[in-house]
Amino acid sequence: MKCEVCGLEYGMSHNCPGPIPATAESQNPAPPGFALWHYLGEAWRIVRWDDAAIRRVKDDPRVMPYGIFIWAATNTIALLVILYSRVRNPRLLRPGPLLFVILFSLLYSATLSLLQMGIVHFVARFFCAGEGRFVQVLRPLLLASFVYVLQVIPIAGVLIAGLAFVAVMVMVFDEVHGMPQLTAFLVSAAAGVGLRILTGDIFRPPF
Repeated sequence: MKCEVCGLEYGMSHNCPGPIPATAESQNPAPPGFALWHYLGEAWRIVRWDDAAIRRVKDDPRVMPYGIFIWAATNTIALLVILYSRVRNPRLLRPGPLLFVILFSLLYSATLSLLQMGIVHFVARFFCAGEGRFVQVLRPLLLASFVYVLQVIPIAGVLIAGLAFVAVMVMVFDEVHGMPQLTAFLVSAAAGVGLRILTGDIFRPPF
């Protein structure tokens, strides 16, 4: 549902802040042309739970290519750091096998992330009266995916990066769907951990 006074979307309950000035959501507009640095700034604000940044980007159609680039670059950099620091098989680091490992890992990570977000989106829509669209969830979460750089932390890096991403998901689903934050955290964490357990990769990257 959408509040007629403040214009914000909400679920079962809503603490209305009153009319929001028109400039409140447009105080950081995207510049024309190349805007990577702008969206990196928005990504940093989203990671810090800036609800205004989430509202700015969730309906911004320009976000997708920048978000996909940030997601792919972050995961690729983390993967390369892990490979070159921990892999002892030099044949794996040759151009051909290395490219295969990168592409496979990106596909694997994308599948798990989309499944996790899809599960939480389904719960939000059908059990928490959420009215947001999946793309509104996807845009801010793609920008915030640079938290996956935490995968380079030894032993539990994948788990730590996953928990950091869940923390961002809590705020995004609250803003997009009006989903209670505790519910968003429990569902996001359960979906993420459950998928990792099913694939056997809760403590290690997928290679």
